Amino acid sequence: MTDINKTILEKAAGPTRFNPDEQRRFLETYEERVIASCTLEEARDKMYLEQYSTILTDISDRFHPVLVKISPALDENSQLQYLKKTKELGLVASIVSDDCRHSPFGLIIHTDHPSGISPTDMNLQYPILFEKKEETAGPEKKSFWKRLFS
Repeated sequence: MTDINKTILEKAAGPTRFNPDEQRRFLETYEERVIASCTLEEARDKMYLEQYSTILTDISDRFHPVLVKISPALDENSQLQYLKKTKELGLVASIVSDDCRHSPFGLIIHTDHPSGISPTDMNLQYPILFEKKEETAGPEKKSFWKRLFS
């Protein structure tokens, strides 16, 4: 039988965590569970928000369960948009505690078991979605003088 005083002191100290630094870095999850991630700057980018539903649909077809962690360092508007899009797809999303404020990640998409995915960067996993579309210049207009003398 365990000592009740020891149990009370352990419970009062909070939950025991395995590798808390890794959990803070990866928004309260472990690195091996991460399926896809993006940095804070990328999460603020409009292009990521537009492609988010497509990426999440693809991931949810391959993994079950799919969970989304959102950084508290993102602005409130971005947080709400990511939450809304996640809920529309019927998945679970949460904004993590302020303990993770210094994490370089803006979004972490993960599961509850090791995913075996490397690299987890969304840019590398979905390069077609994030290609910079080059503006095609129309035919070059000739100046008046070139048209006159040609």
